[in-house]
Amino acid sequence: MIATTRNRALPIDAYVVAFSQIWDYAIKEEDRPHIQDIRGVYLFDRNQRTFCCEMTPSYWLIHLYDEVILTPEADEALNESEKDAIYQEYEYCGGDDIYVHCHTIDGMISHSKPNAVHHYGGTNVSFNDSDYDEQMEGLREHFSCNHCL
Repeated sequence: MIATTRNRALPIDAYVVAFSQIWDYAIKEEDRPHIQDIRGVYLFDRNQRTFCCEMTPSYWLIHLYDEVILTPEADEALNESEKDAIYQEYEYCGGDDIYVHCHTIDGMISHSKPNAVHHYGGTNVSFNDSDYDEQMEGLREHFSCNHCL
């Protein structure tokens, strides 16, 4: 059973976070020397917590996109078409929405790692005008197209 604490009195407190997910990829041997990291980028509402059959609360992270980080050497040595081939191979695989324990994400936020956390804040839209799911979908569309990390 999944229990969610979604208090309509609380506004959306939107964050975008990015963290390494390179271990989820089967990287080709010829690409390994060129890839430093592959990060998954996610959107979530810090005011919404979920309890997935346990006492520890989690945030529901909505997958936005994946980002390949090339090594500095590869960034200089590869031409644009070679870089694009790597991006096409690993950035457009899709991604799943995931639950992550709140303490893990809160730790990232408190340490303010550069290029890892973006605080968007509230939508300033009343739930009378647009419900929660519509607002979160609008944020997902916005950040999928307008990368902030």
